[in-house]
Amino acid sequence: MYNIVKIESLNKNLFAMQVSAPRVAKSARPGQFVMLRINEKGERLPFSICGIDKENGVITIVFRLVGDSTKDLASLKSGDELLDFAGPYGQPSRLINEDRQILKDKKILFVAENSAATRIYTEAKYLNDLGIGFKISLNFKDRSSLVYIDKLEETTKDIIISTVDGSVGIKGTTIDVVNKILEDDKYDLVITMGSIDMMEAISNLTKSKEIETIVSLTTLMLDGTGMCGACRVTVGGKVLFACQDGPEFDGHKIDFEEVRSRQDIYKSYEAKSEFRELYGKEHKIQEETAFEVSDND
Repeated sequence: MYNIVKIESLNKNLFAMQVSAPRVAKSARPGQFVMLRINEKGERLPFSICGIDKENGVITIVFRLVGDSTKDLASLKSGDELLDFAGPYGQPSRLINEDRQILKDKKILFVAENSAATRIYTEAKYLNDLGIGFKISLNFKDRSSLVYIDKLEETTKDIIISTVDGSVGIKGTTIDVVNKILEDDKYDLVITMGSIDMMEAISNLTKSKEIETIVSLTTLMLDGTGMCGACRVTVGGKVLFACQDGPEFDGHKIDFEEVRSRQDIYKSYEAKSEFRELYGKEHKIQEETAFEVSDND
């Protein structure tokens, strides 16, 4: 059993949960994810790691209220326990294996929208701990959607905030703001997390400017082990699995049409039912695949 250290509301339907999982925390690295199960009747759900406290053995996840499983998760309190909390899964961020001096020489820009802002924190903290500077561009729907600003400000003060309605910061979309940033300065690496449409738009923009770009395809995850094949994606003409080979990939090599098609396949009730019949109960799909929870707020 895994003890819930803390659970808090970040906005009206977004929650952060800290879970005591020393073995997971010891091995976890930025960019990876965990699988949890609330109880024996619950389904295995994948969640991005949004915070790693190795000293205290605690992992932070963030989730949005969109279905029965996340409502059950949000009903838990500090001191309650989860039946399963396994991981880490997936490959760590590409930043982890890159030469530190090469990283220091790169001008890096993080781009995230809405609740995906919570997922860039571990990578931003990693760079900050190494003394490597970077800029962050965050876009939200409106003032009520703002999240993780204080946490990200612990890693850098170079943050640009924008909202679609102009209620906070610059008025405009993610692509509007990033286009202006890239016009004003030269960057060597862009790391973007959010909706498929946004990441594709950013990748197209950076490709035209020949800027290396990393995207995170966590929205495709279902069972998180590669057995179901739902997260299959073509990268540079090669078939890979987001949960095993990713979730981060070269944004210029992704077949985004395929990604979008695969994401849409599992959204309807009929598709979920068919999937269960084909692959059995061990690969059930919730109304809210867990990674939709943190990317499409």
